[in-house]
Order: sequence, then C-alpha cells, then structure tokens
Amino acid sequence: MLHAPVVSWLVGLSCLAPPASQPASGPASQPATRPSPVAADAQIQAILERMEAAGETVNDLRCQVEYAVEDLIGLSQFTKFGLILYKRTRPNPIFFITFDKMHEGGIVTRKKEWYLFKDRWLLEAKEAGASIIRREVIREGQTVDLFSLEKAPFPIPFGQRKDEILRHFRVTLVPPEQSDPKDTDHLVCTPRSGSKLAEQYSRLDFFVSRPLHLPTRIIAYEADPDGESSKIITAIFPDLTDRSLNSGLSADAFDLPPETAKYQVIEEPMDQPVGP
Repeated sequence: MLHAPVVSWLVGLSCLAPPASQPASGPASQPATRPSPVAADAQIQAILERMEAAGETVNDLRCQVEYAVEDLIGLSQFTKFGLILYKRTRPNPIFFITFDKMHEGGIVTRKKEWYLFKDRWLLEAKEAGASIIRREVIREGQTVDLFSLEKAPFPIPFGQRKDEILRHFRVTLVPPEQSDPKDTDHLVCTPRSGSKLAEQYSRLDFFVSRPLHLPTRIIAYEADPDGESSKIITAIFPDLTDRSLNSGLSADAFDLPPETAKYQVIEEPMDQPVGP
C-alpha cells in the first residue's frame, strides 16, 4: 500500500467518528426529513465552493490528527494520534505526519512513526525496529497532486475540489446530529455508478467547519469487491483553527528528528524507464 501513486502511502498507515478518539461503528443514520432538492443543491454548491476556496489559501498547516481504522471483516480497530505538517513548495509540496501514540485493543503504545514526503522521496521511519524505508515515488522534475480524490485517498483537512467531488459523487447535505463536530455542515458523498472511486469507497463523509470552511472530520468507508463497506477510516483534526494555518513553518520542520540518524536505511529507487 506504500507505493505510487505517491500518496497511496498514507492509506498504508492503516496496516483517512464519534466520539473523537474512536472509529465509527457504521454509516451515519439517514435523517427522517431533508431540505428540498433545490435548496439542498444550492447549499451543497456553496459549501463546496467555500471549501475549495479556503483550501487554495493554505500555504502551510500544522494540526493534530486522530487516525482511526475499523476493519469490519477482521473485526479489529485502532486509533493513532499525531501531528500533520504541510508546506506549499515548488515543484511539489512537503507533507509530514508524526504519530506518537496508538490505542489498540485496550492497549496504548507509544512507539513513534514518521511519514515524510519531500522532494522525490517518501521516508517511512519507525522507532520500533529503528528503520527507515526511503522510497523514490516520482522522477526528477515530475509533479504530483496531493489533493486528487483518485490519487490521495488519505483524508486531509483541505484541498478537496468541488468539480471533482461532484463528478465522482452524489452529495447530500445531512441535518446535524448530536455527535457531529460543533458548527459543521455534514456532507454525505456516495460514489456515482461507474465512477472509478466506486471501486474504492462506498461512501465519504465530510464535516465542514462553518467558520473555517475546511473539514474537521472526514470518514471514508472503503468498499469490498461487492461494493459493501469493508473498512472505515476516520481522520479527525481536533485542534484545526485559523491558528493552524499559514503560520510560516520553516523547512527545518520537515526533517526527520535526530534520534533517527542511527536507524538502518533501506533505499528503494524507482525502476528505470524502459527505452524505445
């Protein structure tokens, strides 16, 4: 799961619900009443437009993340707790996730994990095993789209594009429930028949902050070959506020910590292209 496209490595962390530190137990219940289709469509368009516009203003980001996975087939679940750093750079942005705690089966472990995408390389470092896997995931001069729904299935708190969402999903605005994050709009996205994403998801839920116009919780229901939900991945960004954005993060924040300097490094360069 940690190979190209470049950010499919983030899905590999599952080796993107209420309450905040627990994975969802199932899809949100459908409301008994809904806004009229015309009114709902106008509201959805406006929410998605504001969400896309807000994402375009993010030059850097620092926020906590709670990343929960519930395997509905294996009947297992865990939650990882960490920090996301992002910086818009050229030709490609930098993305860094640190996990420092995990809950699984009533047990808390504190072995750190780091996932860093920088330049052409993805670094996966783990305190357990004292190892670093350094993967070349794009070639020199190539650019990647970290925010494509098709290429970046890990739920992140910005960058979703209105046209792409509407092309791939039927979107419904769901009235708020008590368990929803405060002051959010809840969008339920169901893959359109024939959409490429229908093979990957049975449903995506976005809880979009009204003050920020960014998702503070995203739930992805992964689909099995029959289209049924097989795994629920929840990403919660509990401290995401305007203070999390555009704080002027330095490039030094995107380096593995000194404690990893003595870790064993395994390098995995890309295969060389075959000539004509």
